[in-house]
Formats: sequence, C-alpha cells, structure tokens
Amino acid sequence: MRIKNNSLTFNILRVIKDFLNETKEAVSDLGPSFGALMSRKSLGEVLSAMPGYKSSQASYKWNYYASFNRLKKNGFIKFSNKDQFVLTEKGKGILVKFDIDAIKLRDFDPNKWDNTWRVLIFDIPELTRVVRNLFRDKIQELGFYTLQKSVYVTPVVCEKEIMELAYLLKIRNGVDIIHALKLGRKELAAKKFFGIQ
Repeated sequence: MRIKNNSLTFNILRVIKDFLNETKEAVSDLGPSFGALMSRKSLGEVLSAMPGYKSSQASYKWNYYASFNRLKKNGFIKFSNKDQFVLTEKGKGILVKFDIDAIKLRDFDPNKWDNTWRVLIFDIPELTRVVRNLFRDKIQELGFYTLQKSVYVTPVVCEKEIMELAYLLKIRNGVDIIHALKLGRKELAAKKFFGIQ
C-alpha cells in the first residue's frame, strides 16, 4: 500500500504516531505486552481540528472511514471492537518508515567545510538483509559517496542523524562513524563528487 504524504491516511497514521509517542512512558511502565488501544472517534476529533479538514462534510467522514478500512485491510491496524483498535507490527513498521523518511542532512557548502571526512562503516548480518538494504538506500539518498562495500563518506556533519537512523533500524552496534583528514587514493574522486576544490 502506497501512502501519499498529506493524504488523510497519512495524517491518520501521523496522529496515531503522536498518540503513541505521548503514551510511550505509560506503555513502558505497563510492560512490552501492553498494546495502546486507540479510538477511531477520538482520532477523528483530533484530525477534524487540523487545518484543511472539515469534519462536518459528508465526504470527509466517508474518506475517514474508508482510510481506516484500507489500514485494516492492509494489516496496519486491528480492531478490538467497532471503535477501538491497536496498531499491528506491520503498522509500527510503517511509522518507523515515516521516521526514516524524515531524516535529512543539512545542505553542504564546500566553502564552510571543516576539512573533516565522516567515514561511515557498517556491518549488518546477512539475516537482516531487508534492514541492511533500507539502511544502504537511505545513506545513498542522503548523498554519501561510496568508498567501497559498506564504507561510505561525506563531508557533512551527520553523526546525530546517522545514529538516529541506526537506532530506528535497531542496528546501532553495527554502525560506526570515523573522522578522517584524508581518504587516500579515492580522495580526489570524493572531492569531485561533493564539489570541493
């Protein structure tokens, strides 16, 4: 299921995510078996207060219920009764994807470079190939230069964002960032890639 940014389905998931973030402390106190029950009606009230939504319109109500039906049909949520539902593991996965999509690096200005390369190395077991591919795809999207297999480099300050990405994918122990002043024989190609004179 492809979810477009700013669609009603996207905003429903975003409100669910905010709700889960607010209840995270309570959930951790109650233990891992606790699944936060949410109300379709309560979420509808939150959404209707957001700019651009008019809950009194019949088309909004139809779209709102249709969005929930799509989420249920695709296995992102599971209803315990007509109104209350929980997020499934698949649903939690799509929220993690939202967090990953939100990770960005600042634009690079070669004139303000601190002359330090950030060398990203990672070792993710074969068993987690999907995670490894997600991580690699995001690194490439962020504009890293490939030095060799599982070794990427950027002149951009990125430690916080990369560790957040590793945390979201549960691979922190397999990811390191090393600071380097020189890259050896591939430095000229890396400088050219980033527009560094």
